[in-house]
Amino acid sequence: MRTLIKLVVAALIIHGSWRTGTAYWKYYKFRDNLQTTAQFAGDRTVPELHARVMGLASELDIPVMPEQVNVRQEENFTFIDAAYTDQIEILPRYFYPWEFTVNVQAFTVKVR
Repeated sequence: MRTLIKLVVAALIIHGSWRTGTAYWKYYKFRDNLQTTAQFAGDRTVPELHARVMGLASELDIPVMPEQVNVRQEENFTFIDAAYTDQIEILPRYFYPWEFTVNVQAFTVKVR
């Protein structure tokens, strides 16, 4: 009986770690893609960059709303800010709202 309890606790810890790790993996991929988007923005307009951010979020299944994304350009710099809340299943059928914030700034390279 004792071994069974240990196995159940270990399974719950592995489950929660896997779900949390997967959510952070998506966050880091999203952040890296936003960094690349900002760096190589070139002559793209703010609405084009905003659409690109939303497309990346859709590809990675990130639950970000359009009003939670802020894109701005100043001279040779591009700034992208995004925030979202992901529901992470820490325990089976127990979801915890985890807030993620992405703040990216990059010197914009003009590609010719």
